[in-house]
Amino acid sequence: MSLHRVICWIALSTAAAQTAGAEDRVDFTRDVRPILSNNCLQCHGQDPSHREAELRLDIFESPEDVRGADSVIVPGDLEGSEFINRITSDDPDLRMPPVASGKSLKPEEIETLRRWVEQGAEYQPHWAFVAPKRPPAPQITRSEWIENPIDAFILRRLESEGLQPSPRAAPNELLRRLSLDLIGLPPSLDELDAYMAVAESDPREAYNGEIDRLLASSHFGERWGRLWLDAARYADSDGFEKDKPRFVWHYRDWVINSLNADKPYDQFVIEQIAGDLLPNANQDTRVATGFLRNSMINEEGGVDPEQFRMEALFDRMDAVGKAVLGLTIQCAQCHTHKYDPIEHTDYYRMFAFLNNCDEGQISVYADAEQAQWAETLKLITRIEEELKAAHPNWAERMAEWEASLKEKDDAQWSIVRPQLDSSGGQKHYLLEDGSVLAQGYAPCTHQTNFTVEVTEPAKITAIRLELLNDPNLPHGGPGRSIYGLFGLTEFKVNVEPLDGKGKRTPQKIVKATADVSPEERLLDPVFDDRSGRRRVTGPIEYAIDGKGETAWSGDIGPGRSNVPHQAVFVLEKPIEVGAGQRITFGLAQNHGGWNSDDNQNNNLGRFRFSITSTENAVADPVPAAVRKILAIPAKDRTPEKVNT
Repeated sequence: MSLHRVICWIALSTAAAQTAGAEDRVDFTRDVRPILSNNCLQCHGQDPSHREAELRLDIFESPEDVRGADSVIVPGDLEGSEFINRITSDDPDLRMPPVASGKSLKPEEIETLRRWVEQGAEYQPHWAFVAPKRPPAPQITRSEWIENPIDAFILRRLESEGLQPSPRAAPNELLRRLSLDLIGLPPSLDELDAYMAVAESDPREAYNGEIDRLLASSHFGERWGRLWLDAARYADSDGFEKDKPRFVWHYRDWVINSLNADKPYDQFVIEQIAGDLLPNANQDTRVATGFLRNSMINEEGGVDPEQFRMEALFDRMDAVGKAVLGLTIQCAQCHTHKYDPIEHTDYYRMFAFLNNCDEGQISVYADAEQAQWAETLKLITRIEEELKAAHPNWAERMAEWEASLKEKDDAQWSIVRPQLDSSGGQKHYLLEDGSVLAQGYAPCTHQTNFTVEVTEPAKITAIRLELLNDPNLPHGGPGRSIYGLFGLTEFKVNVEPLDGKGKRTPQKIVKATADVSPEERLLDPVFDDRSGRRRVTGPIEYAIDGKGETAWSGDIGPGRSNVPHQAVFVLEKPIEVGAGQRITFGLAQNHGGWNSDDNQNNNLGRFRFSITSTENAVADPVPAAVRKILAIPAKDRTPEKVNT
């Protein structure tokens, strides 16, 4: 069903529901369920903690562990239905509901239940789980007023209330109503003149033509998309204490474009719930899952990031329930509710599906940028083909180069799992692979220290700092800045006794290498600290020069910077450490802006420390992704294996 048809069906089904009262048949949802809910389900509903006689009247068929209504109701048989016998009994020990409950059925309610059982005791699921069906139009004798099936429903309701249709609106009034309803804007004078010119000779053709024009307008998606964006919690700020502006207009445009394209409703929902998991997922389907990202964000100092990640997940559940399922499911967050069709267990089964990570911010590109990227790929492909043609032996030369890279893996690194620094308000999490993930409040100027307690003697000649990607970071990291990048002002190493009574000894670093070492450039204005100092980022040597105005950065240009990086710091003298000592790695990060409340941090996001006893260790110049490819034999490098 397309989105246009969904909108029309809502109007049609609403009119049909208004005429349903004229039907003689008892309706379970309208007539029976309220009686059961008010009088019976507290003791015979979903909640097992209050259930009596192991009987549930909210379902008909009996599951394995409890009796359903089919154990006390025989459809069409009043005398054979214990349910009817109990609600009509004169014996206070048998009559339901019990006198002690303080509830009693009114005679008209008993009659409704009798008629329902007599008519077959049909149970109906919650309306949100019933597929919509087009109802038949009422047969109306006043056919001169009927121009489409919806008119028949409206006229039937008017007649039931003893009302007459209003006089036909003037053409200019009809166009104004139509325009406001479909695109939310009044017609222009030129549009009105064009419509009136046709309406004078053929009003129906003019009206139908305006419907087609307005449905084709880009404003149609804007007008109706606004309603969905409300359900999706779309807003212009984060909502909590800092309440920073957010930039999610790509998702807004996706909703508008989907409505304008008359996208099938099932596809519209699937892409928003799991667009990133679809086969051949692309930027549009990933943007669509912005539906799940619109929760409020709390970056106040001192908050527990995990707590508010959970709050966001509860909000996701609430949004899926209200916008997609058409019902509230918040009660099931705490317990199974006696009236709702969603049980406590079902709630957390779905919760587990959504509880993957706290995706920070994905990279999305405008149409012009994507076109530029496509042209760049074409250029790269052309140059590669020209080089292959100019060098027929390119395959042999490539193999020699790969072999030379494999021979350079000299240092043996041991990952260390440090104690976490809790100072400065920033939260750190130690992950299974030994890496540290920074989350929550992000101060703009600070130093974090990570200590490793030595349990056995070791010789340390160099320390490796790896910067890793993570979906919890902006653009995947490896930094926490709005670009997913970082600035490392200074890297420090200290050794001291565990008991804290001895002297802390700073270790001098004489050499630093990195897989990327960009040229000096002025710090991005977004990180202005209002000090007036000339602050720069650049090569890895800036991380050991002892200057507060310089920092190492992994920014080597668009498309190449949001990838893992590494740096190796060689000590002037090897450290001989033994049990009873600890080594501390200090990360000075002073290249943020003046306001931590305004996304001005430039911190490391996910990082890992390793040590080696190898002399003259250097950083691997080959990116980690390329190393993985090199590990695959050339003859086996299929696109599937390379991408994996």
